[in-house]
Amino acid sequence: MAAIEKFAKRHGVDVVSFKKDQRKDDVTREYLVKFEAKEGVVYIGRAQEKARVVRTERRRNAITGATYPWVVDGSAFVNYYYFYCVDEDFGPFFLKFCSYFPYNAKRCLNGNEYAKCQLRKQDIAFQALDNGILSCADPKALQRLCDELDATKIDGAAAQMAGPFAASVRRQRSRRRLSLRTVDPASRVCLDPSP
Repeated sequence: MAAIEKFAKRHGVDVVSFKKDQRKDDVTREYLVKFEAKEGVVYIGRAQEKARVVRTERRRNAITGATYPWVVDGSAFVNYYYFYCVDEDFGPFFLKFCSYFPYNAKRCLNGNEYAKCQLRKQDIAFQALDNGILSCADPKALQRLCDELDATKIDGAAAQMAGPFAASVRRQRSRRRLSLRTVDPASRVCLDPSP
């Protein structure tokens, strides 16, 4: 965790300790308004949350009486670190790191934000919702953009976000596939048909 604090200090990124029941989206919205770069880390959040953890406990051999370590699953409240970032192609996203073994990590991209970024790049007018698009000057282009968002684009973004680790991973020729088990694709586009 010292490396996170060091990173924040070196890059001038705020570390925010979330309060109980504080909405992370509200804090992020305030930071995004002030963020001027095209890409980068907006801020780092820290929150105490329940996590699946692996611990050791001492067990005793029934025959010999000797003790031995045993690995057990459990849960505990631990610090999670959220890196709230902006990507030129995907918009706002976050990386979530658990500070306790087995050090789980999660990356959350929002397909709606991806579509908004692509519409802006193509100068197509649209009316944004908080987590969606209300109307669009070219609904077919919007649908095409949504259809084009696939694992290849997401994996490409992951490699780009990996920064200094990307070359190391390529050298080892090992790579984790993106788990799509939590992807919630929007299967319909609802636009206001009025002119």
